[in-house]
Amino acid sequence: MNTTRPSQQLRYSSSLKIHNPQVDEAGKELTVEITDNAVKQLNHIAVRDKNPLQALRITVDSGGCHGYQYLMDLTDEVNVDDVVFEKGGARVIIDTITLPMISGSRIDFIEELIGSAFKVLANPHAAHSCGCDTSFEIKI
Repeated sequence: MNTTRPSQQLRYSSSLKIHNPQVDEAGKELTVEITDNAVKQLNHIAVRDKNPLQALRITVDSGGCHGYQYLMDLTDEVNVDDVVFEKGGARVIIDTITLPMISGSRIDFIEELIGSAFKVLANPHAAHSCGCDTSFEIKI
């Protein structure tokens, strides 16, 4: 899926601020939902690390049990081809190659007995996902 850059470089969508917004071939904006739990955890990490620019970077790479896997890392670096989503002071960074594969998804922070982690949930572009929500198969 090709993406094109709209003329604006900053857009607000309710409480979500989008830097370097992207649209698909039909002109629909590519975006993600960031839950309040994810915002709370990202803000906690930024305070703990004394780095207000700390952000969650999400990329998709080949691998995992279903062909593609979500990779997540903390960073304060933004590349020229990145889209930055801001909500409540928290930032999520997604590159323009990954965004079309996860647009429409929900970014959440899940706390479970076996561990806590950021997760990409309800990906409308995934035909199947594994039980741990770390890998998926793309709809064709």
